[in-house]
Amino acid sequence: MPQIDLGQVVGPQGAQGEPGPQGAQGIQGPAGPAATINGVNALTIEAGDNIELSQSGSTTTLSVPTDAAPTEDSTKPVQSGGVAAALSNKAPGGYGLGGNCVIIEDWNTAIKNGWYRNTTHDPGNHTPDGSAWYGFVVNYIDTLIIQVAFHADSPTNIKSAIRTFRAGTWGEWQYTTPPRSIGVEYRIPELYNNAPVYTKVINFGAAPHATSKTLGHGIASFGQCVEISGNIGEANLIGHPHITGVNVTASGITIETDADLSGNNVYVILKYTKTSN
Repeated sequence: MPQIDLGQVVGPQGAQGEPGPQGAQGIQGPAGPAATINGVNALTIEAGDNIELSQSGSTTTLSVPTDAAPTEDSTKPVQSGGVAAALSNKAPGGYGLGGNCVIIEDWNTAIKNGWYRNTTHDPGNHTPDGSAWYGFVVNYIDTLIIQVAFHADSPTNIKSAIRTFRAGTWGEWQYTTPPRSIGVEYRIPELYNNAPVYTKVINFGAAPHATSKTLGHGIASFGQCVEISGNIGEANLIGHPHITGVNVTASGITIETDADLSGNNVYVILKYTKTSN
């Protein structure tokens, strides 16, 4: 009987078996380099970093000037409100605090860096004169606070004043441009022998007729006279050829003349310290 060679005969393929269990995870490779844009780490963009946006073939380069103050998520430019929010919050030209004034009732509450305006018109608002003032605050870790405020009665009539908060106490407002209202005392930002200086304009009335005249200045706790100036009619009080003497004491002002100057009204401007400081 002849033999049949079945070595080359292939039967039908059987069904595929169930997959085996997954093998163990291999060793993690080293971290790749940080993503950068023009050499700037894309995940840690900081104020002062500047990157560019251009198109060249299939390459796109992002450009965002980030010299604005960073916001909470400005180091995450891929998130909404990141660098874009920082740019929208920056002041024009990169200077100033930007934004509108914070409205307050009491200037004692204006203690954080920013612009402020009070709305109430009374002495309790702790402004220099009880009216509405605009200004800004510089705060150094709450131990030293400086307030600078302005008030404009008209485009050409602007008053300014400063004060500080130190050791838990507010200082007096110091007028950098005192209004010089007649008979009103103003603290000014000057020191004499390390003592605060005040100023006041006194209406002395008519000048004397070849004699002397004394008028009380009404200054409480008058200390040391620092400077005397003023006018007699249209002329300067100090240096007038017929004014032979101007003397200031703790209680009043004495003017002496050697001619009849009674037809001229005198205004005396004093700068002085006080014994109570």
